[in-house]
Amino acid sequence: MLRKVLLAILVGFAVLFVQAQPMRIGLFPTQKFTKIKFANAIGSYFIIADTTFIGVMDHFSFCEISKSVNGTLDIVFHGLKTSGVKELKIIASEREKSVEISGIAPSMKARSFEGDFLVRSNNGSLLIVNQIDLETYLEGVVESEAGTGQKLEYYKVQSIISRTFAMKSKQKHAKDGFDLCNQVHCQAYLHKRNGSPIIDSAIKATRGQIMLHEDSTLAPTFFSANCGGQTCEPSQVWNASINGLTSFRDTFCIYTKQATWTKQIALSQWKSYLVEKYHYPIDDSTSAALILNWSSNTRPAFLFHPGYGIPMRDLREHFNLKSAYFSVSSDGNMVTLSGRGFGHGVGLCQEGAMKMARLSYSYDQILGFYFPLYRLSFINSNYLLE
Repeated sequence: MLRKVLLAILVGFAVLFVQAQPMRIGLFPTQKFTKIKFANAIGSYFIIADTTFIGVMDHFSFCEISKSVNGTLDIVFHGLKTSGVKELKIIASEREKSVEISGIAPSMKARSFEGDFLVRSNNGSLLIVNQIDLETYLEGVVESEAGTGQKLEYYKVQSIISRTFAMKSKQKHAKDGFDLCNQVHCQAYLHKRNGSPIIDSAIKATRGQIMLHEDSTLAPTFFSANCGGQTCEPSQVWNASINGLTSFRDTFCIYTKQATWTKQIALSQWKSYLVEKYHYPIDDSTSAALILNWSSNTRPAFLFHPGYGIPMRDLREHFNLKSAYFSVSSDGNMVTLSGRGFGHGVGLCQEGAMKMARLSYSYDQILGFYFPLYRLSFINSNYLLE
């Protein structure tokens, strides 16, 4: 009898999932896990191996999943092992419940997530997909991207740009079996919301709000930690312009914590890279002097001069720099790169927007400053998860 009741409950949940169309977030896809553990559940979770109900996980039980040599899953729950599983489903009995996921091989500290989960073997490792409604997902994203201790108006800004990004990029990982991943490649979503309820308030206050272009397409709501005082042309990052996103001065971020940085590089390493990679004319006296001393008053696309053909973004990647906005000076056998900002610099500058919120600008004024050609609107009700 109990089994029939549980089956009816699970069928009901399955119907709700189809109707709700939750976001499917790939969790830590770059970690290449071969063994993980679900534990410390807040609430009850149903464990289903393919079509077989295994049991109910609560706060005092755990479930270990390992990738077997033949590509299926081995499940250990309540001391019993189930082998040959193609897909494991872990389904919450109620909303707003959470469970911890930790990596065993390789090791990763436990992180709590809400929603439901699918686990299967994929390309030699375990694929973990978190099925969660959009607004709950945003609670974790906003805290992961913005941290705690910010003003309500800033959290409203982050909620709207993250919601818009999620909707616009929903098919980004379709070929991988999920919508978005939880890394900075998509949006940081490192755990469920753990901080101040002000984040929940911001998400609820802006529920369903997104940014649209004049043709009603979703806006490209790119953002970075700090633009260094001038936002970046998208073409300097991705070799393509984006309508409505242009470079402009931003004085709100220039005195914040990530506005400047320095990095020292051996002069020999600096020279050899430029010569070997770009055939830099080191024997020319004017060109040789630039290697030792150069600066720009605006955000440049190329080092020294476009004629040398050295994209700043390539230097950022090769030397692992915080941004592609810097000047050059030398001291003996070392070159010092004095940089501005942190991140690609396209679109919204987070630290600039945070400063605007502290200066009592409203969320719509902040969005209007960084995205002047876009307007606020609402997601069609068919896409909202009630």
